[in-house]
Amino acid sequence: MLVQATAAHRRAQAQCDRGRFDLAHRGLLRALDLLDAAPPDAEARAVRVRVLMTLAVVEDETRGDGGPRLADARRLAEDLDDAALGFAVHNAAATRALRRGEHDAALVEFGVAEGLEASASRRDASILHLNRGNLALQRLDLGAARHDLERAVRLAEGSADDSLGSVAFMAAHNLGYLEHLRGNLPRALQLMDDAAALSAGTSLAISGLDRARVLIEAGLTDAADAVLAQAEQEFRRGRLTHERAETELARAECALLGERLGDARALAASARTRFARRGNDRWRRVAELTLLTADQAAGRPPARLLAPARRLAAEFAAQDLELSARTAALVGCAALTALGRPDQARAWFAELDPISRTDPIGLKLQQRVVAAEISLAGQQEAAARSQVRSGLTELGRHQAQFGSLDLQTAGAVHGRRLVALDLRLALAGRRPAGLFNAVERGRAVSRRLTAVTPPADASEPALAELRQVTEALRALGDDPAERSTVLALRQRSAALYSQLNALSWRAVGAGEVVHAAPMATVAEQVAAQGKVLVSYVQVEGRWSAVVLGRGRPRVVDLPGDARTVELSRRAQADLDVLALGRVPAEVRRAVERSLARSLAALDAQLVRPLRLGDQALVVVPTGPTSTLPWTCLPSLRGRPVEVSPTATSWLAGTRGAAGTEPLRVAALAGPGLASAVDEVSEVATTWRPTAEATAATGGGATRSRLTTSLATATVVHVAAHGSHQRQSPLFSSLQLADGALFAYEVGAVAPHVVLSACELGQATTRPGDEALGWTRVLLALGSRCVVAGVSQVADDRAREVMVDYHRRLAGGDDAATALAGATEHGSVVPFVCFGSSWRAVPPRVRPAEPVGLALASR
Repeated sequence: MLVQATAAHRRAQAQCDRGRFDLAHRGLLRALDLLDAAPPDAEARAVRVRVLMTLAVVEDETRGDGGPRLADARRLAEDLDDAALGFAVHNAAATRALRRGEHDAALVEFGVAEGLEASASRRDASILHLNRGNLALQRLDLGAARHDLERAVRLAEGSADDSLGSVAFMAAHNLGYLEHLRGNLPRALQLMDDAAALSAGTSLAISGLDRARVLIEAGLTDAADAVLAQAEQEFRRGRLTHERAETELARAECALLGERLGDARALAASARTRFARRGNDRWRRVAELTLLTADQAAGRPPARLLAPARRLAAEFAAQDLELSARTAALVGCAALTALGRPDQARAWFAELDPISRTDPIGLKLQQRVVAAEISLAGQQEAAARSQVRSGLTELGRHQAQFGSLDLQTAGAVHGRRLVALDLRLALAGRRPAGLFNAVERGRAVSRRLTAVTPPADASEPALAELRQVTEALRALGDDPAERSTVLALRQRSAALYSQLNALSWRAVGAGEVVHAAPMATVAEQVAAQGKVLVSYVQVEGRWSAVVLGRGRPRVVDLPGDARTVELSRRAQADLDVLALGRVPAEVRRAVERSLARSLAALDAQLVRPLRLGDQALVVVPTGPTSTLPWTCLPSLRGRPVEVSPTATSWLAGTRGAAGTEPLRVAALAGPGLASAVDEVSEVATTWRPTAEATAATGGGATRSRLTTSLATATVVHVAAHGSHQRQSPLFSSLQLADGALFAYEVGAVAPHVVLSACELGQATTRPGDEALGWTRVLLALGSRCVVAGVSQVADDRAREVMVDYHRRLAGGDDAATALAGATEHGSVVPFVCFGSSWRAVPPRVRPAEPVGLALASR
């Protein structure tokens, strides 16, 4: 019986490692039954202690009432006078106190256990250091945490006991979480990925919860929520109530950052209830704080926020949970300010700890916003502006740690409130320079960072499989008979996206950000080129623009409203329909009328009120208009238009050495386009003999041929089917002879790139006014100018326009002028010149002043 009971206990521990506490509970009760039938000698009683300790953990996790089991184990161990068992019992008591948020009690129990460590097994000793390391992480004592976690890894890895694999995995994973707390998110993600390789037979749900917290800090809320949803299913299956509540709480944070305030409140309230039922006051308070933050964001009256904020701040402070205490206090300070009591808010704020380098980015920026609002309430506008700019500098440093373009753009979500406050201050001042500079400071810090391409050897296997899956999906299309196969392939592609993104997220950034160019420097270059620049801004539903050129800089209020975004989407949908080869004449006429109405309405909202004259135009759009078909608007037909993410990046592009490098033109035709072969042949012919020009068609138009051309040519023209992946924009693709080339794979790029088919100028706009897609990738990697369509284009019309475009470009026109001439007549085509207009002949203008100085990350 004793042997069977021991085996049942071992199996139950393995079930715990896999997260199946429900199955473990049944096995442990069976073990107790077997022990009841065994002789009650010392060995049997020792096994019973072990079973009871494990059962205490299981019942704590599933029911919240494991205390009686642990008390029974403690009494039995005391009677046995076994130091090893005593160690295990104190370790278990410490762990239970830790899980309940009773940190002082946990420290006492860990201290007693440590005095008995010489008698402990390697497994028990490694578990002590793992759990005490977790406690140190929660108390932000990172030095002590590292010491304990590294000790746990050494003990677990140095044992022949296979059951220690889960301890080694968890300790290594927590060392990754330690890097998260230190603020090194790429390193945290890498260590967590490496730890997962040690997790054989161990549930990844708990580690997934931690990984999601890192992703939230990085701003990748969609990715985090997907990880959390999967973990929540496993916790529900294993009846892990506490972990399920933690997952709900993390999902509430995702909803908050995504401005889904109803979801955030519901999730936080559910987590609060679960923690309260378990008697876990510490975590209940964290859930209450999240709910309070959601209430504040939803506009709940500040008078109703103040009392709970004060209470939570005091309760967290009493538990030495400084970050949570400060967060609650900031909610209270904001409430006092909104109630017209800035002096009280200032006094409370002065008691808070100053911002630390290792504070989470969200807390740093929240503290800056509250400080700015208190200053504004006291008529100290200069102090408020100083807080805003300091916060944006911190946001830039946060984003600069990432080499991944995906993480760079995602991180902007944390600065949304700060940017909105900066813009609100600037709009109130009505000074063109103030508003222009605020837009440049806050709009997409990451657009002034350098991206890093993941190592090919690490990602190529997954990319090869993703190409196969993509091709299979393309071949199956919308065949209803293959619905189940298509669903399975889409699920596999999503898994591959996640795997490849995880590789790119490890890349470490250069740690520097370029300052935004001031308006005076941009205005000088705009005047030197004889152009007009319009920088659009949308704040709290109001649309405005700063206009440079044609006289003094000016701020113009625009009649844009909630319909503007919908009009843009409708225009793109109509353009997609008109690009189809076979549309009944009556339907085509109706769509053309709809398109004309949408374009006219957009023109009236965004362009005509500006009174721009007929000069060449540079557009710096705001998020909702980043992929508007600007060249199709009635006022802009036939006018050179450049669309740039920021004025700073446009200015940097104008400083490129256009025309000084030997001209090399590469044109490639992908499969499945009827006129692509003729198009690229004519494009290459257009450039000869003034430039070295090649055309790759059929089997020669391969992925490697394109990547080589991007790295070596001056102008690269691609006539190929492409797709924009809205959920995973870095996996937007171009279809070539040997499969899909993903934006994720691109490294070096040509100064000028033309994408002549499909909607490859499209982008996904993230919270924080960040747009990400093919054009964004190419511009970020160094292209000065990208011409692409923002919706689908008919093959024959694309060929006609593109050949004419290259003829004009080769004749000396810059890209924007050549595109305007090629699209002025005939049906509208949604090609847009992104970046800074490139030309083969050097323009005769004064060089711009330096854009800015590099700001080193500390």
